[in-house]
Amino acid sequence: MSRSGRRRSRSLLWRVFASYLVVVAVATVGALVAGEAFAPFLLERHMRSMGPMMGHGADPMAAMTADLADAYRSALTQSLAWAALVATAAAGVVAWSVTRRVVDPLADLREASAAIATGNYDRRLDADAPGEIGDLAGSFNTMAEALEQGEAIRRQLLSDLSHELRTPLSNLRGYLEALEDGVFTLDAATSAALGRQVERLERLVADLSLLSGLEAGEVPVVATPMDVATLVGDSAAAFRARFEERDVALAVDAPVGLAVRADANRAAQVLENLLDNALRHTPAGGRVTVRARPDGAFARVEVRDTGPGVPEALREAVFRRLYRGDPARAAAQGEGSGIGLTIARELVVRQGGEIWVEDAAARGADAWGGPHEDAPAGSGGACFVFTLPRAHPVAA
Repeated sequence: MSRSGRRRSRSLLWRVFASYLVVVAVATVGALVAGEAFAPFLLERHMRSMGPMMGHGADPMAAMTADLADAYRSALTQSLAWAALVATAAAGVVAWSVTRRVVDPLADLREASAAIATGNYDRRLDADAPGEIGDLAGSFNTMAEALEQGEAIRRQLLSDLSHELRTPLSNLRGYLEALEDGVFTLDAATSAALGRQVERLERLVADLSLLSGLEAGEVPVVATPMDVATLVGDSAAAFRARFEERDVALAVDAPVGLAVRADANRAAQVLENLLDNALRHTPAGGRVTVRARPDGAFARVEVRDTGPGVPEALREAVFRRLYRGDPARAAAQGEGSGIGLTIARELVVRQGGEIWVEDAAARGADAWGGPHEDAPAGSGGACFVFTLPRAHPVAA
């Protein structure tokens, strides 16, 4: 429990204890007041009535003692009766006040829980109530906020997923209707176009399955020492033909001997997702550079392009599922599942590193003091950076 929670708990404890003290104090004061008010009056009355008895020769002391005893008992009984009546009234008032402060929040909690159960996630409780009631209200509000955010993410995910599925399915339907109407013939070009749409659907399903497994912790990540230069070189070699096809230059700068502890296949998947993203956003004649350098206890790998870049306000959003910075452009290109960067982030975090994006043009000189020959002033571009824990150099 937090310090504020313990303080509220003590406050509620002392409030309940003080309420009982109030009842006791009222009862005590009531008894004293009643005794002071009634006992002298009754005693004086009985003393006046004893005058005739003493004049008729009776034993004055015996009669006085008996009468005083009776008067004392009567006064005490009436005093206690009045005190009990006053204490009962005070206890009722205090009990009502305390019960209201406890029951009202519980009634609000019951109503808010019923609202949450029906999907109304915007209900909140007063977390400033004392003691455990305030703690319960705060926990309820946290739960309601998490449910509200989860519902918003679910709706957005379903909307984005339906959009992603709609495009290739619409394309497939258009091709099939054209084939049925005789507009197209099933030649090699049409078969290739149909195959691309099916591959896009398969890629989306595979990426969603991988992301779900990563978030559930079901995808194993086995970290072993590996050479960064090999990682960068192999990934660049796998993409070089695609870069040449689109007339985009691909440069590699990774020192030999820089090693990291990572899963070779998953680290390669991270870098390939970043290369694919850079290629899709770099125009013809542009340039993409992959750089690796030591950075303290980590190795820093950059994928820098000369594309339009990522606005600062969107640098967290690009790692969300199915995020599209330019939906029209993405639909026109027809490539990518929309969750490659999300998978890259999950894989990097699982391997003990971090990933982020920054402005390539804003870094006129790199983190190690050298000029960026591939990012002249005003060229724009995005720079995706991820880190992995360093290891001892891998033996040749």
